[in-house]
Amino acid sequence: MRNYPALLGLAAIAWLVASSCFAGTFDTAPEQAVLARLLPRQAHQFELGTLAGQHGRERFRISQANGRIRVEGSTPSALLFGVNWYLKYVAHVQISPNGDRTGSAPFPLPTTVIEQETPYAYRYALNENVDGYTSAYWDWPRWQREIDVLALSGINAVLIERGMDSVLYQTFRDVGYTDEEIRRWITQPAHQNWQLMGNLCCFNGPISTALMRKRAHSAQQIITRLRELGITPVLPGFYGIVPADFQRRFPGAHVIPQGEWAGFTRPGWLDPRDPLFAKLAASFYRHQRELFGDSSIYDMEVFQEGGDAGDVPVPAAARAVQNALLAAHPGARWMMLAWQGNPRQDLLSGADRTHLLIIDIDHDRVPRDNRQKDFQDAPFLFGGIWEFGGRTTLGANTRNITERLQRLGRNNDNMVGTAVFTEGMDTNPFAFDLFTEMAWRSKPVDLDAWTASYVRRRYGAADPHALAAWNALLHTAYDIRIDQVVFNSERDAAQESLFNAQPSLTANRASNWSPEAMRYSAEAFKRALPQMLQAAPALRSSETYRYDLVDVARQTLANESRLLLPQIKDAYNTKDRARFDTLTQRWLQLMELQDRLLATNRWFLVGRWLAWVKPWATTPEEYVRLDYDARSLLTTWGDRKASEDASLHDYGNKDWAGLTRDYYRLRWQAYFSSLDVALRTGAPPKPIDWFALGDAWNRGTQRYSDQAVGDAYEVATQIARRLDL
Repeated sequence: MRNYPALLGLAAIAWLVASSCFAGTFDTAPEQAVLARLLPRQAHQFELGTLAGQHGRERFRISQANGRIRVEGSTPSALLFGVNWYLKYVAHVQISPNGDRTGSAPFPLPTTVIEQETPYAYRYALNENVDGYTSAYWDWPRWQREIDVLALSGINAVLIERGMDSVLYQTFRDVGYTDEEIRRWITQPAHQNWQLMGNLCCFNGPISTALMRKRAHSAQQIITRLRELGITPVLPGFYGIVPADFQRRFPGAHVIPQGEWAGFTRPGWLDPRDPLFAKLAASFYRHQRELFGDSSIYDMEVFQEGGDAGDVPVPAAARAVQNALLAAHPGARWMMLAWQGNPRQDLLSGADRTHLLIIDIDHDRVPRDNRQKDFQDAPFLFGGIWEFGGRTTLGANTRNITERLQRLGRNNDNMVGTAVFTEGMDTNPFAFDLFTEMAWRSKPVDLDAWTASYVRRRYGAADPHALAAWNALLHTAYDIRIDQVVFNSERDAAQESLFNAQPSLTANRASNWSPEAMRYSAEAFKRALPQMLQAAPALRSSETYRYDLVDVARQTLANESRLLLPQIKDAYNTKDRARFDTLTQRWLQLMELQDRLLATNRWFLVGRWLAWVKPWATTPEEYVRLDYDARSLLTTWGDRKASEDASLHDYGNKDWAGLTRDYYRLRWQAYFSSLDVALRTGAPPKPIDWFALGDAWNRGTQRYSDQAVGDAYEVATQIARRLDL
């Protein structure tokens, strides 16, 4: 059974999932196509087949038959993860989000039969913000690659927000809004997911009809591929967001103003009990079905990061939102986040909780493990969120992945799956590999042994220096402790580079909500880089090694910023101008060196991010708007009010070539110059308009290459020498 029908009750869905596992009958051609794309030299060695599940659980089996590698699975997802298990633990090669190492030699045949099953029906991926911080302007080849990697990683449900602008457009046209009115309300692609969550509207508009058409066509292509691979496309649902002037146009409507979110005017919230709500919801789901078909899971974030219920009784509102969904899609699940106090207890009490799916990312300082009680028995997924804003920072709280995940699964009968929920993708392939595998393990793993296996498949050998490097990483960046450093919301995230911070002698983070200090020893982390550089020459040619070398060297420099800035502050405070000059020159030189390092790898290029934008524009004027949309998300984030008053600036900071040189370094150079003048004249340093500086880069016409240049090993060696490693 390939595509589970959307129009099913919860019991019917559970029965279908279980029966499809037992039946184990589906066409394996789409999965064979995945292997042809990812393993062009070895795909012919695989013989794919189906098998029945056991105890209602998905499973796979690896064996050999007819001189080929035979992999069978009870579902398409189980089958592809079985291939991945073979690649990891038999062939010792790797397909990863950041580079592959598969070689050209034939793969070995398995010598024993391997069988594995998962206790979790759902292995979900993609935070709502991924459609901003990472994939806003991706083309089809990039999306196809992502889908292949997610499928091979056992993911069986993926959020797709692209194309929902067309659904909103048609919905509000149905009730009388003009073409221009509603296009001015709809936000451009990189910021649009926050509109779908009810946080903002109207940024950098109007969106063009041509762009909406392109995005709808692209979404159809993405969703079609997901369905071919047995992956459920999770789509946004309708929970009441309306333009701010909705009540003026419909005086009888009951609309609760939602105030502001981070300086932006939020959409209004139409009372779900209002007769107009049912009309709008029916229109929304009808247009969505016409464009993208049905799903069995719909994402709706009522009161996301704030919001006001006003005089609306929340239990009744929750029932009305859910009833509108079930009227359009009987049996569908309402997906929502456990984050910053949501879901509210009164919202849960009003909903049919058997039709909910909560993604639990609310990992507090003191973790709450009784999610049966907290969620009133509603099914939930354990969310992995070790990265925010699409940042390049290396690190994760691996104990959360290897210990707490399993503990919650054992102790909470309502835990039904896992969710890759980082706010961006393309970073921390180690954490991604570890987390996605944990959905297929019910017990804690020996992380040292697991990491040794990871090193072998990622680089091609159990090289002692590579192992030593990863031992250093494992006990620093990947051993984040939540009880040692002040953090403002990002419990499992590592600290940011101060090179990316808005300049200040007291800067302790780049974005407002991130950790305020190092979450591990910078000196201990430094041991990783020289060990990486000493890895055997035969290992250094792989894409995976080169990515990791740049990532480790980049993080080593980022950590150095936290050691250097207090020294600069001391030199300034003691009015030691000579020392101040020496230290600030070192700071700027390290940033230059970092930019050269980043330029050697395609994953660290701002030019790659910006190159995706142009094909979406129909006119030169639209290209300017879309380029600004993509750039501003990295820097000022929004307008001056959002950037400064709400402190959204630099939330999406990234160590990327070009961005480092022309934005971050430029800021620090201007700042140090102002302090130097103050030291020389005795006058207070002149204030700098940081928003204006960032907005100038956002509106700039400088172009950046999307092709890597230079030798990563050579630059990383220079960094090691510069830091006396």
